[in-house]
Amino acid sequence: MKQEIENKRIVDKILEILRQYNCTPKTVRYIFKLVRENGKYQIPKQTKSLPDFLNPSEVDYIIELAYKESVFDGILIKFLIHTGLRINECKNILIQHIDFNNDVLKVVMGKGNKDRFVPLSRNIKQSLLTYLNGRTKGFVFCKYNETEYTKRALQYRVENIIKKCNFSKQNITTHSLRHTFACMCLANGLALDRIQLLMGHEKITTTQIYAKLELGQLKSDFIRLIGN
Repeated sequence: MKQEIENKRIVDKILEILRQYNCTPKTVRYIFKLVRENGKYQIPKQTKSLPDFLNPSEVDYIIELAYKESVFDGILIKFLIHTGLRINECKNILIQHIDFNNDVLKVVMGKGNKDRFVPLSRNIKQSLLTYLNGRTKGFVFCKYNETEYTKRALQYRVENIIKKCNFSKQNITTHSLRHTFACMCLANGLALDRIQLLMGHEKITTTQIYAKLELGQLKSDFIRLIGN
């Protein structure tokens, strides 16, 4: 509170000086630019590190290890990798949201309270049907008494599997499975604007990070030009 009062006093004093000299908005921008430069008030730019993701062999390994832990862990890991859903979206998926006849699931009230559709591969579709074992309603990922898991509980299960994989990559997290989905899509030739729709990104700039992770067609073109 004391700091807020002090800040307001400083702002009022600055405004008084600016009005005294009848500064225009353009002049104000220029003045504060000089103040930042000469007074060394520039905010250091944050380093933007690229997120880690799993390569195909690592994907096979984590799914295999997860199934060894339990069928639940196996289908959970596989589902996250093959749909690209956020862990909270995964938690909220109901069986009724999945159209097995048309191989598509509906993400209801995803991030930003927006719905979207995600296609199901035949691989994950069959795995889901086997896991559900005839269940036709309720949460896809639920406890034995069919009550829902918390987001943190599902996240913990995923983190436990990742830890047991002992990957050499140090920054693999639950969200890395979502990055992996995007990179798989890009590697198989899906355009960034299509990946944006599948991921539920509001802006294409968010999706464009994956162009730096998975070279996709650029890699193929490079190899074709210079040889193996």
